[in-house]
Amino acid sequence: AVVSTQSTGCGAEDELLGELQISFVVFLLGHVYSAFEQWKLLVDTICRAQRSLVQRPQFYKTFIRTLHYHLKETPSDFFVDIVSRNNFLVTTLKLLFEGLREEEGVEEELRSRGEKFRTHLEKYYSWDFSYNEEDDPVVVEM
Repeated sequence: AVVSTQSTGCGAEDELLGELQISFVVFLLGHVYSAFEQWKLLVDTICRAQRSLVQRPQFYKTFIRTLHYHLKETPSDFFVDIVSRNNFLVTTLKLLFEGLREEEGVEEELRSRGEKFRTHLEKYYSWDFSYNEEDDPVVVEM
């Protein structure tokens, strides 16, 4: 039977975090690559939704905590693409951290939690989230 979100008190945000959790667990325990791809897509989508940082601070606090525990369960080099040596999480999380830093109206507690998370990742994994002009889009005039 389908359980409605009204009867469980579970909203769309909780369902999205639940999907993130189940994707990670299915991949980690079941070694299902499509679950990993789903997890990557969810992380990327959440990190790119920068306007939501202001509208849904509690969601992002929970997301950061969830991601922290996911990363604790994986080796530090796990997210590096073997071919390109590019870490998708560094690229994706850079967007989140830029949003937390630059978006007006972000709750201070969320901004602080994001900064602590960024510092932890830089220290523990030696990931670099610094801004590079190379990351800017290139505009070609015709």
